[in-house]
Amino acid sequence: MTASESSLIGLAKQTAKGTPNVTDASFDYLLFREGAAGVMPQFLPLDQEIGGGALLRNVLKVGVMAGGQLSIIPRPKTLGHFFYGVTGAVNSVDGTDGSYEHEFTLSDQFSAPWYTLRTAPGQLIGEQIADARIASLSLAWRAARFVEGQLAFQAIGVPTNVSMTNWAPADKVDSGPQFLAPLGTIELPTGTPAYVTAGSFTAQTVMPVDEQWVVGSYSPQNLSITSRGYVLSLMVKIEDAALYKKIMYDPAGGSTWLPAVFREANFKIEFASDIEAATGKPYKFSIAANGQTGAAANVSWAAQPISMRAGRQIQLAVTGTFLASPDGNTPLTLGLVNETATY
Repeated sequence: MTASESSLIGLAKQTAKGTPNVTDASFDYLLFREGAAGVMPQFLPLDQEIGGGALLRNVLKVGVMAGGQLSIIPRPKTLGHFFYGVTGAVNSVDGTDGSYEHEFTLSDQFSAPWYTLRTAPGQLIGEQIADARIASLSLAWRAARFVEGQLAFQAIGVPTNVSMTNWAPADKVDSGPQFLAPLGTIELPTGTPAYVTAGSFTAQTVMPVDEQWVVGSYSPQNLSITSRGYVLSLMVKIEDAALYKKIMYDPAGGSTWLPAVFREANFKIEFASDIEAATGKPYKFSIAANGQTGAAANVSWAAQPISMRAGRQIQLAVTGTFLASPDGNTPLTLGLVNETATY
């Protein structure tokens, strides 16, 4: 029986759409817990026709694309690819100590990098899938656990079978270290600790393909971005009513219900790994909005009614939705410190 643990999934950035990356050394391979990635043919059964009998008379393949979804424990190098994929722009700075600091931002909200994927289920067959984009990324955390994640992608390149002879994945697997919740910092707003028991950040890039199928081709013509969404969810252990009142009643903290929405984008969310021997410092990633407070802030907060259970701590589930930045600055910045020089 073939073990799943021998399977491979890797990715490499392309220079442009329609130009698969075939350089073996360019690929980074992922560790993942479960998932599927590969060919997604479009099957079309022939319509029933009078005089044709009760059974289908034909089924045809009329299109092909590719996609997949993976459950992961994010690692520092490949997390940069995912951040790049859900933002579209990156600025990298040499830390001069063997580390590099990257800032991933939205400079063109309708642009994103293209990737070539390699998959090998059980190493039974090697597949190459070009013209792929990251469709969604979710990072989740809870006390005394790893930061965990879900990753999805879509691809329009026609898949091909390729030889795995020169892949050499063992040298290119991003194997660590992991980001840990006990080494995280969450402040809302910055400078005010938030006692978070669990949370998540979700980035969604909407690329509908229903209008991308064109006459004369078996594959979609493009993966055009129509919208993006970024949401931060936190389960906060509360000991007073201040945050609840700001979200549910009055952003200024008053007791009278007002239709004004609580907006706060000056917060700190950062997670780190253990100290890495190569640099003597931890790897880190961070999530930031435009850094403003009040009307200039670009994160709108909502909450659910407090759920109460006998013998349990009172907690408040809050959700922050990233909006366009009123001050014209970037609405989202994803920071990453690792040993990768550039993306």
